[in-house]
Amino acid sequence: MGEEETKEIKPMPVDQLHEIDRMALELAKSKRHLALAQAEKALAQNDTADISYKYVVLQLYMKYGLTEADAIDENGKILRGAANQQAKK
Repeated sequence: MGEEETKEIKPMPVDQLHEIDRMALELAKSKRHLALAQAEKALAQNDTADISYKYVVLQLYMKYGLTEADAIDENGKILRGAANQQAKK
């Protein structure tokens, strides 16, 4: 039994991608663009929600005659002067 030679297979030079490879590349690009668009949409939705929250807080402060020194806790209790106390700590 003789030694078996293993030949290294070298790819043939080509000037253009095969159609299936080009389609895979385009699909990957499309997925990347879609992910970016979804991230931008989520960021915009977060900004909208933040503005909406601040608007409601402003309306409550105006309705109840609160000042920047006052605060509202998680249970809806008005804490007069609480913001000043937190700033001092």
